[in-house]
Amino acid sequence: MIGYRILVAVMLSVFSFNVFAAVTLENPPSNEAKKSFRFFINSDPQMGEKNTQNASLKKLNQLLDLFVGEVNKKNQEEAVDFVIYNGDLVYKVKKEAFDHFAEIVSRQKPPVKLVHGNHDGSIYDENFSQIQSKLSGYKKLNYSFDYGDWHFVVIGAQEKYSNDKQKEVQLKWLKTELKNNANKNVMLFMHYHIMPVGLSQMEFYSYWPESFKHQILDAITEHNNVKYVFSGHVHSGIKASIKSSLEYKGTKFVVCPTPVMARPFGEEMIEYEQDAKDTYFRRGFYLEVVVKGNDIELIGHKIQNEHSFKYPGNFNTFKREDDLRFFLTESKLFPKSEVSLDFDKSIPDWYRSYRYQKDHDSAFKNEFVGKQNHLNLTAPWGSWNFDEYMETYLPVKFDGEKDNTIHYSFVTPHYDKNGAGGYIRVFLYAENEKLNKQILLYWGAQMNKQKYTYQSLFYHAEGSRIDPNFINNRINRNKLYMKQITFDESIQEQHIKINVNEILKHLANEKNLPDSEFKQFSHMVIGHGVWVSLNRKGTPFKSDLVVKKVDLSHQKMSSGLLLNELELNIQEFDKSNPFYQY
Repeated sequence: MIGYRILVAVMLSVFSFNVFAAVTLENPPSNEAKKSFRFFINSDPQMGEKNTQNASLKKLNQLLDLFVGEVNKKNQEEAVDFVIYNGDLVYKVKKEAFDHFAEIVSRQKPPVKLVHGNHDGSIYDENFSQIQSKLSGYKKLNYSFDYGDWHFVVIGAQEKYSNDKQKEVQLKWLKTELKNNANKNVMLFMHYHIMPVGLSQMEFYSYWPESFKHQILDAITEHNNVKYVFSGHVHSGIKASIKSSLEYKGTKFVVCPTPVMARPFGEEMIEYEQDAKDTYFRRGFYLEVVVKGNDIELIGHKIQNEHSFKYPGNFNTFKREDDLRFFLTESKLFPKSEVSLDFDKSIPDWYRSYRYQKDHDSAFKNEFVGKQNHLNLTAPWGSWNFDEYMETYLPVKFDGEKDNTIHYSFVTPHYDKNGAGGYIRVFLYAENEKLNKQILLYWGAQMNKQKYTYQSLFYHAEGSRIDPNFINNRINRNKLYMKQITFDESIQEQHIKINVNEILKHLANEKNLPDSEFKQFSHMVIGHGVWVSLNRKGTPFKSDLVVKKVDLSHQKMSSGLLLNELELNIQEFDKSNPFYQY
């Protein structure tokens, strides 16, 4: 009798491993026999400590509690096989926040599977593995299991693999796992998104350097067995989740909806927009995945809301021409053999940044109309509210044996003085494919609100993340020339001429640079763009730019910079970083 009781106790502990398990499993349990099942994905719960005084964290704490209750109720109606928490379990690496997450989730009846997110600690932090052990019964950042006809693969966020050697370890594990299961259908769970979502603030906030991002992407698409990739991190409601999810090389990359308020996509399903006084307005979303053999159905939900939305069977296919800089840093974005700077071609040679398009009144408008380039950016609502930008850009040859003069003609820009502006830039790249020198002419108001724009621009240039010190360093080393431009608004049309060679001489503090200095440049990228600051209250800050013409000539100029044929003193330029210092 005693032996029987012990056996029952052991069996109960194994099958209840999600509730502060007394046993330690070597791997997550599999169930290959169950061909039809369903599971939920809760991405970015971002829990706070139990007694937090932060109003936003209180709401997120409440939402997790409500979510667990909803999971248990739905589990009684129809079995929920497991719940995946897809990273950013906590808002900050605090033991009290992890403990509060574990306390609430321990009440959940279906098994728990955790994905490590960028908020969940670095390689030196053990909080994630400790609560994983309590809630799931094992300690693993990268792991896999089988369920029905599917192989599930989970990888941890990059913060646990901070240097090149550690990244190689993670990449090798992923490649081996996918190769060994090349004949199976695979679902992959990773906290960071890897495909573009159409917001500039998410361009750099992904895997880095860019080469590592593409190694992961190549591994995912190599064997054509990864059918779904589920990521969090972006912060999205249901509508933006559906519209920002993409297909690439046969893989569906799903941006999971999140409980935390969405980033500035600026739209949501109308059914969720009925009551702005709702405590959890624009918060509280999660994803249901229904599996029937090889067939998958995705359903978006909002916690404690009767409305749900079935995702389409297919998403928009992402193509190379949609965002060339996703595939190549600008240093490798070499000019075509023949490049036209005209806007009046049926398909201009110019590239445009990939941006999210709302169903109505799109925030990002970048069009070639009437032989001109029209850029209009209206701040969309959403959280993470520093700034958004968009631009038009083109790689062109730099002739090291001649002067290179760029002439811009454009309508006097209109922008909100509370936080908006625009710019013209020239980034020069050396033959070793390294970013060498930059010229940035800008206009606008309250540049210190700009945090994401310059990070995105330099991510495309460098292929890695940067911080304000990067800008300071380039200014101090005379590699970055920045000058604020003020327009006479009584003039309808503005003309700027930039003699790139003269500005390069000024940066080098030499009037007569040897020809060899100019011949080191392989090409330059010319770009113009607009930016706006975002506002939590949804104030629609705007910035407009209408570029009529851009010319590149070898005209010599006595000055490095002319505005409406008036010489601007190139020796007076910004020696301090005007951007947001964080």
